[in-house]
Amino acid sequence: MSDPRYGQDDPTQPFQRYPESQEPAPGVVPGGQPAWEPKPPAEPERARLDVGRYWAGAGATVLVCALLGFAAAVIFDEVFDIGLYPPPDAFGAGEEASWAAAGALYALVAAVVLQLLVLIAPKARMFFGWLVALTTVILAVLPFTGDPDPLAGSMTALTWLILGIAVYSMLSGVLSRTLVRRPPR
Repeated sequence: MSDPRYGQDDPTQPFQRYPESQEPAPGVVPGGQPAWEPKPPAEPERARLDVGRYWAGAGATVLVCALLGFAAAVIFDEVFDIGLYPPPDAFGAGEEASWAAAGALYALVAAVVLQLLVLIAPKARMFFGWLVALTTVILAVLPFTGDPDPLAGSMTALTWLILGIAVYSMLSGVLSRTLVRRPPR
């Protein structure tokens, strides 16, 4: 059997040169095909966000988180008679409305941050997860500063944990459905 690298049948024998007229060019195996073809460097796929669908999902997340905050305030205060430590009430609308506004604001800020991370960060979902987790922990620990009622502080922390889990899970799901891969330019 002939080995094209040696140009002869028996590779153990000394190399037999081709006649000048038949010698292949450097980098070309006998038969006229190049030994390798240079490939352009591969660019990673770029991701873009379907902004309209993303904000439709983000708006739904804001609404759900507002309702979660409102429901938590009503359930703990009216059903179990445990007063939560309310977030700041900017409009004087009451504790239930301030929890609804806090849930909506938390989700809205998270949606803006996630869109910015998609634009600038290499692994947006990882950084977003860390940001939501750390923010949720901070908000859950705040009721225990000072001299709190342990039961009210615990239920307030539980409310923030539920809101944080809801924000992360819903916005992460929205992102997975609205992130579109496109080939590099």
